[in-house]
Amino acid sequence: MSGQDLTWIEMAAETTAAVENLTANDEVFALLAGAVYVLHQDTLRACAVDMARADDTAQAAAIDAAQPTPLGDFNARVATTMSALQAIERANRGVLTQAALPGADATTAHIHRSLAHLRLTAARLWLLTLQARAGDEGGAGLRVGVAGLWTRLETVPRERLAEGARVFVGTYYTNIRSEPLDLAAWPLNP
Repeated sequence: MSGQDLTWIEMAAETTAAVENLTANDEVFALLAGAVYVLHQDTLRACAVDMARADDTAQAAAIDAAQPTPLGDFNARVATTMSALQAIERANRGVLTQAALPGADATTAHIHRSLAHLRLTAARLWLLTLQARAGDEGGAGLRVGVAGLWTRLETVPRERLAEGARVFVGTYYTNIRSEPLDLAAWPLNP
């Protein structure tokens, strides 16, 4: 197994542990589902990539032919999406590692860090999903792990997404806000 494979598997293990911890509280888990959903919607707008169907190359080719975009072909957009997700992960990890949040009281700092943790977990979940579906690294173990994460997330009904999702609208990309929310687009078990 290569070092890159191990990196993906380690990220999958860390993300699985984070998701398992979040399932202990239904409200917090619904917030995570909202974060995952909004990241999907915002990425669709920002990068023209449906991350839940990134492995459907026939559909991607059809979309490229029918709706060309200045963002490049599908493969270029997936690469851009992976880079964007890694930037989201780094930014939110940075919030979690700050010693103190300037000008924030303890309650505000806790809320800020909690939301950063949910955004970080959502970004990692989508990174892992894209890698498992469209990449070669990570192997079957990564695909099985990602399927398990989505099995947990699909327990959150669409109607529970709305309240949690609104907290994350506009927090991933500059000038991208998925409003109104289209809850029919919740990518159950992509």
